[in-house]
Amino acid sequence: MKSLISTLKIKFLAIYLMGIVLLGAGVILFSRASLGSAPWDTAILNLESLMFHLNLPISKGTSSLIHTGVLLVFVLILQRKPQPLLAIIPMVLISLSIDAWDKIIFVSILTENLDLFTRMLFFVVATFLMTFGLASIIISGYQPNVYDDFHLTLLKIFKIKSFSMGRWIVEFLGLSLGLVYALIENNGLGAVSWLSLFLAVTFGYFIQFFVQIYQHVKIINRSL
Repeated sequence: MKSLISTLKIKFLAIYLMGIVLLGAGVILFSRASLGSAPWDTAILNLESLMFHLNLPISKGTSSLIHTGVLLVFVLILQRKPQPLLAIIPMVLISLSIDAWDKIIFVSILTENLDLFTRMLFFVVATFLMTFGLASIIISGYQPNVYDDFHLTLLKIFKIKSFSMGRWIVEFLGLSLGLVYALIENNGLGAVSWLSLFLAVTFGYFIQFFVQIYQHVKIINRSL
C-alpha cells in the first residue's frame, strides 16, 4: 500500500512539474510569435517592456514573479489562512522556467527571423501548451500557481458555479493590466492584440477541456 501511495504521489508530482515547464514554454512562444499573448502574458511582457523603457530592465521571469507576488497577497486576504504561501514555490519555479526558455532554450529564436506561418504556429502551440500546462497543475493536487489559486479562490469565496466564468474574471484582470502598462509606455499596445481578447474569452474553456480529459481518464488528485 505504501509503495502504491508513493507511486501516485510521484506521478502527480511529475504532472505538476510538467505543467510548470509547459507554462514557461507557452509564455516564450507567445512572445516569439508576437501576434498577441494570453491575458496574463500581456501583463508580463508589457511590464518587461515598460521597465526597459524606464531604464530599469527586468527579465520576463522577474516580471512574472512581480505579478504572482501581488496576486498572492490578494489570495491571502481572501482565504485568511497561511496555506497559499506555499504558492511561493511554484511562483519561483515558473519564473525560472520562463527565463530558462527565454534565455537558454529559445535564445536563438527571434521574432524578426520568423515568417508569418511559423509565428502563427507558435501562437497555436503556445495556447495548447499553456492551457494544458495549467490544467496539469490544477489536477495534480499540488499547490496551484497563483493564477489558478486566485481562480479557485474566487469560485469558492464568491460561490461562482461556472469554472469558465471564474477564469474570465482572472484573465480580463491580466489583460487590463497589460493595457495599462502599454498606455503608460505610450508605444502601441505591446503584447496586447485582438487575439489576446480571444484568449481572454476562451482560455477558461481550453483549461476546462483538458481538466475534463484528465477526469475522463481518471487522472486527478483534486476535488473540483
